[in-house]
Amino acid sequence: MINLASAHEIEKVCASLSRAWHFLSGAERQFIFHIEPQVALACAEFSYFMPVIVADKRTGGIGVLMQRSDAQAVAAHMFGSDVSALADTDLHDACAEACNVFSDCVALHIGGNSDIHIGLPFLAGPAEYAQIASESIPAAIYSGCSLQAPLYVVVYQFFSHAH
Repeated sequence: MINLASAHEIEKVCASLSRAWHFLSGAERQFIFHIEPQVALACAEFSYFMPVIVADKRTGGIGVLMQRSDAQAVAAHMFGSDVSALADTDLHDACAEACNVFSDCVALHIGGNSDIHIGLPFLAGPAEYAQIASESIPAAIYSGCSLQAPLYVVVYQFFSHAH
């Protein structure tokens, strides 16, 4: 599932994630790739997951782990609203859209020339996130940290269930 062919491709993904963040929030943020996927990936308040199936039946997904301050920034920018006027449903809508946008950025890592089938993003609460973490490995991790909180975009590769 994961294709980390070159440092050039990783740089392209980082630049694409930074552009996507600017599009989503109106703010600047640089993203970095974690060479050793040993970053502590805890469930965030706004953890969204998008399942991916590649034509050759490899499975995985894309996770976006976002804290409230970033969810508020995205929703305020997306809806042209003051943070104080936003409801949690606005934050969830904005985070689902952020998952869609970030997924396009990391698509370079998934499937190569194979057909890719991407599902809809869903909120992964602590129980869902624990299940995803127990059934997969983070194969590519990008982070864009701010003073408030880290934001992670993660490509997960699921373990084969065939025995």
